[in-house]
Amino acid sequence: MFLPAPDLSITDVYACLRVHTPTVLTDPTGAIFAVGVTRPAVAASMIRAAAPGLELPVPDRADAQTFRLRWFAYTHPGQPGDPVLRPAAPGEDGAFPVVIWRAADQARARATRDAARALAVMGVAA
Repeated sequence: MFLPAPDLSITDVYACLRVHTPTVLTDPTGAIFAVGVTRPAVAASMIRAAAPGLELPVPDRADAQTFRLRWFAYTHPGQPGDPVLRPAAPGEDGAFPVVIWRAADQARARATRDAARALAVMGVAA
């Protein structure tokens, strides 16, 4: 059973990420973040919808099994350059969910799919 996604207006998501609604973000490492949702299927749908505009890989049903749900909250940084995000517990004041599809999981999924396709082609050619 999945935890329900909170109403983002009562979380720290705007203070941390400057978003008001569930959205898809990326980072320089290639990780993809579905912010504001707790269910892998919803995150996969959001990523699929955002993929063409952000030039992202499109997850399939098997990829959703590698998604990681994490919760974050605002850190109240003391000075410029201090982090604004910190890991949080579900239900903690201000905590918001982020479903993460790490770059390593994306690469592993692509390699597995490519190998399966290659074997299928070799089986057809043999």
